[in-house]
Amino acid sequence: MSRLQRVLFPLFLAVLCLNIVAAQHSREIRKTEPLKADGRLFIDTYKGSVEITCWDKPQVEIVARIEADDMSRYAEEKVEDTDVRIETSGSTLRIKSDYKHVRNRGGSFWDIFDGESSSLPFVHYQITMPRTARLEIKDYKSELEVSGLRSDVRIETYKGTAEIHNLEGSLQLDTYKGEVQVEFIDLKGRSSVETYKGTIDLRVPRNKGFDVDAELGRSARFDSDFDIEQPSRGRKSRDRDFRSSVNGGGPVIYMKSSKGTIRLAER
Repeated sequence: MSRLQRVLFPLFLAVLCLNIVAAQHSREIRKTEPLKADGRLFIDTYKGSVEITCWDKPQVEIVARIEADDMSRYAEEKVEDTDVRIETSGSTLRIKSDYKHVRNRGGSFWDIFDGESSSLPFVHYQITMPRTARLEIKDYKSELEVSGLRSDVRIETYKGTAEIHNLEGSLQLDTYKGEVQVEFIDLKGRSSVETYKGTIDLRVPRNKGFDVDAELGRSARFDSDFDIEQPSRGRKSRDRDFRSSVNGGGPVIYMKSSKGTIRLAER
């Protein structure tokens, strides 16, 4: 074993042990709630992951795993104090990662310096919902994945990542600097995607007719597999505002970015 290996191997074992112990500080919540086929599911979360699949049942199956993010002396207590709030109001089902009691946990001033007041637990969701219900997700930095939705979806994330597969509906997307990939089966209704300095990849059926309405800043990048005419940039202003029809036109895709990248690809 080389000198470098002798140094790195103990570090590897230490990290592995920390991950194993962190996994032990976890708990799981399971619940099933009714939701009509034309209802609305709203998810408000901070960090972790959200995996959504769809079915034809008028109900939502929820599995939430709360998991420690650190090895502080309060790690287990933080997991126990983190809650998942599930509420129904009219035709809307709301699911929220609730850290209220974690934030209010007592501690001394010196805890700030040993990391005891940081690192909220992860909340990992596995959710199955009616495929024709509307979906809305408000997130900070989670990993999001949605598959098989035949309705409208709205996602707001600060620096999370998202993958949306086989979407048949409209998309409202707002991200600061995350990476998002969206694959449409069909476009229905007006879609809007905005990013400050993130990356958004949209895949649309090759023969689908739609309109593009774009507001792109001087540092934004736009790439397209479709034949979209873009105005040349002037000397005084490098911003690009343009509209274009693809395959005869249809539902509008509004795109806005200051410094990010938006790609429009054929599916």
